[in-house]
This record gives sequence, C-alpha cells and structure tokens, in this order.
Amino acid sequence: MEAHRSYERFEQGQHVAAGGELPHHAQMAALAVALIACLLAVATFFSNEALKEVITGETHGATSHAQLESNRVKIDIAKANASLLRVLGATLPARYEAAAKAREHETRLADHLRPADAHLNEEIKADRSEVDHANSQHLAFELAEVAFEVGIVLASISIIARRRWLLGASGAAALAGVALLALGLQFA
Repeated sequence: MEAHRSYERFEQGQHVAAGGELPHHAQMAALAVALIACLLAVATFFSNEALKEVITGETHGATSHAQLESNRVKIDIAKANASLLRVLGATLPARYEAAAKAREHETRLADHLRPADAHLNEEIKADRSEVDHANSQHLAFELAEVAFEVGIVLASISIIARRRWLLGASGAAALAGVALLALGLQFA
C-alpha cells in the first residue's frame, strides 16, 4: 500500500511540476502531431496535383495559341501572295488569271481556317479557366500546408514547454488547415 501512495505522490509532483498539466499531455500532443502530419501529407498531395494541372493547362494553352498564330500567318501569306499577283496581273492577261486563282486560294484558306481559329480561341479560353481554377486550388492547399506545419510545431513545443494552451493553439491551426483543405477541395 505504501508503494501505491508513493507512486500517487510522484504523479502529483509531476503534475505540479508541469504547471498543472495533465500527466498524459505528452501522449496527447504526440497523437496530435501524428494526426496533423497525416493531414499535411494529404494537403501536400493535393497541392502537387493542382500544380500539375496548372502546368498541363499552360502547356495546352500554349499549344493552342501556337496553332492559332500559325493559322494567322498562313492567312497573311495567302493575302500577301494574292495582293502581289493582283499587282503583277494588272498588266498581263495571263497573270490576271493567276491573280484570280490566288484570290480564290486566299478566300478558301481563310474560310477553312476561320472555324479552326474559333475553335482554338475557345480552347485557349477553356485552358485559361482551368489554369485559374487550378491556381486557386493550389493556393488553398499551400495555405493548408502552412497551417498544418504551424500546428505540428506548436504541438511539439507544447510537449517541451508542458503547456496545454500550446496544444490548443496547435488544434486551432490544424482546424484552419482543415478548413483551407476543404476550400481547396470545393474548387474541384
């Protein structure tokens, strides 16, 4: 019986030395660190995926823009050729026929490329929208990562300092991280 009382006195002494903290504070803080670290891993994964979407969207947009510019150059070249042949064909009848064919070619090319250009413009707008969306997601996930990292640091410090309020602040940072993670997932 005396050993049991000694152990209780030891626990009470530890409790008082810890500034009134619970004896299992370290275990609770370690559990909080582990849980927040799991959430940090999830936020990091989603952040990386959103960044991949940004890069892919930018690549698709650049490809569409390059095709659009190529089509515009083709139209400009056809117009320039037709204008040149009109000038040259004004004096000789054989060249007049070549100028007429060049105008036809210009019209045919422009008529053929206009729908493609309209489609490419739509693709560029869609890609821009996807990139903006993924950028918003990425920002939310990165802010969630920061909140989780702060939560881990505060929980770790609470073990060393034996202060419950630090563990509470860690929980608040983790809740902010969860809210930001949910916000990022809402963008999806």
